[in-house]
Amino acid sequence: MTDFAPLVRSLFLGPRGAAERVVNPYRDADPVFDRPGAARRRRENLAAYLERVGQPRLVLLGEALGFRGGRFSGIAFTSERQLAGEDGRRLPWAGPPFRPTSTRPGLWLEPSGSIVWGALGGDPRGVLLWNAFPWHPYGSRGPLSNRTPERRLWTANLHVLEKLLAVAAGAPVVAVGRTAQAALGLLGVEAPLLRHPAYGGADIFRGQLAPLLAAHRSVLR
Repeated sequence: MTDFAPLVRSLFLGPRGAAERVVNPYRDADPVFDRPGAARRRRENLAAYLERVGQPRLVLLGEALGFRGGRFSGIAFTSERQLAGEDGRRLPWAGPPFRPTSTRPGLWLEPSGSIVWGALGGDPRGVLLWNAFPWHPYGSRGPLSNRTPERRLWTANLHVLEKLLAVAAGAPVVAVGRTAQAALGLLGVEAPLLRHPAYGGADIFRGQLAPLLAAHRSVLR
């Protein structure tokens, strides 16, 4: 059984070094945006997701948590409506024990997360979604915004990515965006680069990911 505990502990401890305008959703909560017990719920969401992944056979590595996605769900490329929504957006493996954590009445939905899970066919088995900087850096518009993490942020926290690669135990890693590819490169990992699904990149992303999934289909099932 895959031991994700050291990886999750690193998330709880938060980023090393100066990390202004960064939210650690696994430890911290904002009374304006978060329900009571939100940080614990996100840790529980992540743990339940990792159980469903099992031993990683393929890793999709993105950039950072987004406020519509992992900031409130606790899971990369995944929104709370996909975990606990009542509008048909819920993923087939979600529902209880997954719980929402935001105070937003309709819950958050991340377009990129919908694209990624659509490309995966809604199946989490063997495919681990993660980020090079696995916390939420927000922009000048406040906590409900996103920004690309500065190089100093993700280079100071490569130890978490190293733990991820150890847990993945040699599984192929695919970079979703150039930040992820650069972070892997500093660790000596050459990874195929996928177009990020945001900002009109959905069709390119799907086309690039499809043959990679097909190539690993025998070990993903």
